[in-house]
Amino acid sequence: MAQTTQNTNIKFFLIKRSEIEARMDPHQFHVERRNAIEKLKLNNNLIKLKHLVKNVKTTTSEITKSDVYVGLENIESDTGHYIPTSEKESISSAGKFKRGHILFPKLRPYLNKVYLAEFDGICSTEFHIFDSEKYSNEFLTIYLRSSLIVNQTKHLMTGNTLPRLQTEDINNLPVPEITIENQIKIVELYNIANRRKQSKDAQAKELLKTIDTYLLNELGVLLPVENNTSLSRMFYANFNEITNGRLDPDYQNISYKNIVAEIKKSHFEIVDLKDVTDILNSGKTPAKAEYSEEQTQFPIIKVGSYTNDFIDLEKVDYVFSKQNLKAQKGDIFILSAAHQSEYVGRHIKMLIEEPKIDTSYVGELICVRANDKVNTTYLFSLLKTEMFKSLINREKTGQTSHVYGKDLKKIPIPLPDEQTQKRISDYIESLQEQVKLLKSDSKRILEDAKQEVEKIIIG
Repeated sequence: MAQTTQNTNIKFFLIKRSEIEARMDPHQFHVERRNAIEKLKLNNNLIKLKHLVKNVKTTTSEITKSDVYVGLENIESDTGHYIPTSEKESISSAGKFKRGHILFPKLRPYLNKVYLAEFDGICSTEFHIFDSEKYSNEFLTIYLRSSLIVNQTKHLMTGNTLPRLQTEDINNLPVPEITIENQIKIVELYNIANRRKQSKDAQAKELLKTIDTYLLNELGVLLPVENNTSLSRMFYANFNEITNGRLDPDYQNISYKNIVAEIKKSHFEIVDLKDVTDILNSGKTPAKAEYSEEQTQFPIIKVGSYTNDFIDLEKVDYVFSKQNLKAQKGDIFILSAAHQSEYVGRHIKMLIEEPKIDTSYVGELICVRANDKVNTTYLFSLLKTEMFKSLINREKTGQTSHVYGKDLKKIPIPLPDEQTQKRISDYIESLQEQVKLLKSDSKRILEDAKQEVEKIIIG
């Protein structure tokens, strides 16, 4: 047997030559992967996935506007929930799937984006499309989403830039022999938990919506009704509006002007964003060779280093050397480029804890640091409203739809007195705490269900 310990962070271990499988790289022999397989073997006969599923390989290059396209960005990690987007990526070919098929990703398996199709559609070629006549597709989806599989696949990745699974490794994933009765039991257990989770998520979402409404009402501001008729998309701009300014028509769109006009109706003083910030700049993205796979003394906040609305310092990356930029408690981070088919400014997160060691941030993030004129929670909540996200998106430039800190300086900000800001912030924080509790309950419900599922599978 290989000599290992139960510590999943172990980097050194021994293995017998007879235990070496097709690949020679050490990652596939990681103790976490081996433990997952041993658990499955304990009370089960194992079958290779390829003997249970058919890999549907129908592709098409004839893609129409009516096709529903599923990319990796459309699937929520861990839950497998479908997230619709308004735009399709530019694609030349796609896989064709039917309702009830399993979409299993080749790319970045640690993201755990396994989807049971709820409709007919087309998908990224980064998905394998599986169908089984021997096992329930619902059960297989739940199983392929479990830690019993993820703890294997994340150690089978190859490639540095776009780490992915090889087809052979996917085909050879072990699946336990399990009765149809237990498959039905697992699906029912999981679905009941999922409905409870969705109810908690819906409550949290509704509470978050009330924050926008409450805040704008306090400021005396109304979100203009969007007019998307042909006539509304035709407009003119005075010469003095574009002198030394932006010439592109989208920037001058009447919808943005209506938003600015509405903000200026607020019964509070209107200032520019630059007047209430000490810093408004992008970070610096290290070269690929500068990143460390190990934890170092130089953490760096990246796109995705967050849980819900807040930066999560447990999800940072690490680099080999010290960076000049330092994040601090209260910093607000805006994703500066279009991401996953969404417009610029959609992702806005805040760091609510003080880093224990100097922590930098990547170039895709703009850091907005409030000064003593504005309450951080108030400013963060304001920037997160749909009204202000639209104004951030307005500032995008170039074919890659990028925005820079300097572009945001003149965004108008209503500035109540300190006491009013404190009252507004206290109320918002009380709502955020309720949302946090709901999301915590939601996560616990699904995790408890997954543990029960794994107990049944392991036997």
